[in-house]
Amino acid sequence: MKAYDPLAAYNTKPIEQPSLVKRFLAFLLDFSLLSITVFAPLAAVLEKLAPSANFSATYAAFTGNESTGAVITIIMVFVFTLVMLYFVLLEYLLGQTAGMLFIGLKVEGNEGKIPTFWQCFVRNLVFLPLFPFIVFWIVDPLYLVFTKQRLSEQLSKTRTVNANYIKQQTINLQKA
Repeated sequence: MKAYDPLAAYNTKPIEQPSLVKRFLAFLLDFSLLSITVFAPLAAVLEKLAPSANFSATYAAFTGNESTGAVITIIMVFVFTLVMLYFVLLEYLLGQTAGMLFIGLKVEGNEGKIPTFWQCFVRNLVFLPLFPFIVFWIVDPLYLVFTKQRLSEQLSKTRTVNANYIKQQTINLQKA
């Protein structure tokens, strides 16, 4: 007969950080999916509103017609709202985006729990094109390269892990 071990559930492998390559590929897949479903259809609308001859002609079209600038602003707010919804809702509801699912990554809270909505929201503020958050476009990837964790992950108290790590944790808890 096997002796009961109350600490068996806690005797698990340490958290295996996913490689930068896996994280980059997952983001690239997500960006490709967003390009096909969001960016490409709206690019056609933007092309009709603004001439694409050169920067000067485009700038003149925006400044010469207030309604064109307003429409483009609305479209851009709509696009970035969709991007935020994609990342925040998928990470909150499924624990992973489509790219993460394909590559085998998952998001969890630092305690190993499912992240809350606000954790997912803070984690993805990097996608907002507003001043304080634009700084994250440079800082977040650099922070990831040097520490193996995004700064936005530390601020949101979340982490990206290999999905097989979570499966192993579940198996270990079921055995206990």
